[in-house]
Amino acid sequence: MVFSFRLTSRLAPFLLLMSAMVETLPAQWTVRFQSAAERLSGGAVQVKKQLAGPTEADLNLILFTSGKYDLRVISQPDRAGAVSLATKMKELGAVAGCNGGYFTPEFQPLGLEISNGARAGAFQRSSLLGGVFVVRNGRPTLMWKDEYSDLKGTTQLFQAGPRLVDAGQPVAGLEATKRRVRTFILTDQAGSWAIGTCKSVTLRELSDLLATRAVIPEIAVKRALNFDGGSSTGLWWRTEDGQEHSEREFSRVRNFLVVMPRTSGPRRSS
Repeated sequence: MVFSFRLTSRLAPFLLLMSAMVETLPAQWTVRFQSAAERLSGGAVQVKKQLAGPTEADLNLILFTSGKYDLRVISQPDRAGAVSLATKMKELGAVAGCNGGYFTPEFQPLGLEISNGARAGAFQRSSLLGGVFVVRNGRPTLMWKDEYSDLKGTTQLFQAGPRLVDAGQPVAGLEATKRRVRTFILTDQAGSWAIGTCKSVTLRELSDLLATRAVIPEIAVKRALNFDGGSSTGLWWRTEDGQEHSEREFSRVRNFLVVMPRTSGPRRSS
């Protein structure tokens, strides 16, 4: 008994170290099933994937090249007049769209919002709002809060967070216990993008799976950002043959991110 106690005592630091190492290792995710890709107008595609890992998860992606589309932030400043994602997408003639950033109980944007040049709210540098979706001079960019500067030419913007993937790697320190429906955006910083939803994962699990190359081989994901989720999560798309599909949100939201048919020449993105 004395020997066993001493051995355990000597091993304790090693066991604690191993436990910490395991805790920091990214979870292993695999694709159990993938639907056939549905073509959307302009070359975008929609695909669903069933994943296996620490939990089962359903991933729904709209993949597109930004140079073929205009990306717009659509604001709904009045809760009483706010409509569903599907209603707004049909009204705009959109190709696809999803819910956007966070908002206050008074239905004001949490952080800065710019919709077609109209500003609301104010830029915040809180840890929650770690990223910024921006369209400046027609060029969409996913940047981190410390990279942002308020320059001329910004027509679309909202803040969101937390960051999920940075430089192709999962972001450390994300919440790891609360599983819920998530909305996100990702990019390879070279013109390829995706908006999507995932049911139902923690922020840490979402970070890990989006950074797993085998899960999303269609894009070399460099950056990913979490949007508002839970009852706000919604995704809508229209296939090339005109059929409309959606994952319906369960509450009215302040803004949407919309993928629109391009109305001008090709654009670069990052």
